[in-house]
Amino acid sequence: MVRRASILMVVVGLVVAALIAGPLGGSALQGDASPEGSPEGSPAASPAASPAASPVALMGDVEAGKALAAQCLACHSTDGRQMVGPTWLGIYGHEVELEDGSVVVVDEDYLVESILDPNAKVVKGFPAGAMPPYGAILTDADVANLVAFIRSLSEDES
Repeated sequence: MVRRASILMVVVGLVVAALIAGPLGGSALQGDASPEGSPEGSPAASPAASPAASPVALMGDVEAGKALAAQCLACHSTDGRQMVGPTWLGIYGHEVELEDGSVVVVDEDYLVESILDPNAKVVKGFPAGAMPPYGAILTDADVANLVAFIRSLSEDES
């Protein structure tokens, strides 16, 4: 069973990487940051990167994030439906319970960490290991844009 789950994770990761490369012309995989999202020559994000150390975490572009998020919607919804991963609708700024029983507020730092290292803090009721880490695929600007889009889904509900 563990081997089947590992194979499934690899396949999902490859499919997502292919999807990102296709619609986005490969920019997310090649590390080309957009001029709006980060300074030219900004290094790609990495799982070892500290979310708090990322200067682009607060400067994302919602529309760019929305386009990039299209690849994430196989597992995350934007309308409140529960899928493989938590819905993004209204999650920003709210507390979530984690598998270890602790509670965190979904903010920029939490979202950046969850994108780069999804197993660091798994939301209760969702499978650990279902989401592959995207630190080697997404640039800092891509991550900031996704965070901006997720945040906008909470601002829209008020």
